Amino acid sequence: MTRQERIVRSMRRLATVTCAIFLSCSWLMPVVSGEGSKAQRAEALAKYGFDPSTSLESRIGETPAAVLRAFKDAGTKPTAHVLTAVERQKVSRAFAALPPLNYRILTGRLRSFSFLDGMPNTALTSTVNPDEPYKLFDLTIRAGILNENVSEFLTQKERTCFETANSSLNVSIHGGKLDAIVYVLLHEATHIVDGTLQITPKIRPGDRLEESSPTSFTKDVWNGRTTLAPQYRNTLLESVRFYAGGKVLRVDQAEAVYKALSRTPFASLYGSNNWHDDLAEVVAWYHLTEKLKQPYRIEIRKKRQVIFVYEPMKSDLVRSRFDQIKRFYESEQQSRSKQ
Repeated sequence: MTRQERIVRSMRRLATVTCAIFLSCSWLMPVVSGEGSKAQRAEALAKYGFDPSTSLESRIGETPAAVLRAFKDAGTKPTAHVLTAVERQKVSRAFAALPPLNYRILTGRLRSFSFLDGMPNTALTSTVNPDEPYKLFDLTIRAGILNENVSEFLTQKERTCFETANSSLNVSIHGGKLDAIVYVLLHEATHIVDGTLQITPKIRPGDRLEESSPTSFTKDVWNGRTTLAPQYRNTLLESVRFYAGGKVLRVDQAEAVYKALSRTPFASLYGSNNWHDDLAEVVAWYHLTEKLKQPYRIEIRKKRQVIFVYEPMKSDLVRSRFDQIKRFYESEQQSRSKQ
């Protein structure tokens, strides 16, 4: 077992909900659902000294001790990263680019936002108070992504799925040139929204993960947190490294993998491995393509020649889920009127 595999195994033991396990993944430890009442909200805010009226930018600071302990227990020791003025501007732009619901939930729930150098993963979203009804969250990001754009970050991530030695083939993700932090914050903020509003099935302590009742988002798509509905199951797709038990595939299998993906309602390979990342990827890519007008296409090249292209957000199956995303753009008043 490699050192990275030992780290991953340790982090998985810490998590109640774990995303795909590889170098550029996000980890959730644990994101537990709960809106809570007004009284429970007031109690949590007082207990943790949290003021939701402060700006999101003002919450950027030191990584909480519990998060650092989690990394230490997993065998890694990432170090604090102090943002430069330019990096702070990038983060501010990423906050400003969020959908209204993501921004609203983060304003009321995100206790701290920090950056570390040397993280073995991209992001760690954790619940401050998993046993309490009104949940608060901490978010920790690998600082290196601040030097990348969306296409660079996601191409590097996607290429971890395929072995390219002695091959003229390679995979690229063309997602535009916005700062990578825009995509990462979109994805992670959606996990926090999900952990608050239970858009994917709520998992209670002691529940078997594969026996939760479906929600409107997961119905007919998922049979369990990591189990696809029968019509979307594909042996090759489910052998990709993003899946538990998956592996690095030969790059000459990439076209077959993406053709299998095209027969599903998932926005990305990463989003097809569990229902939490499914939601986060659909929301992130909907917002990037439909609202921020960014491109999104997966290309396979043989040397310099493009031999295969797939654009997930143009798929009828993916687009059939767009109605599920409307709530992310409702005003607070509209949201309350539906409750």
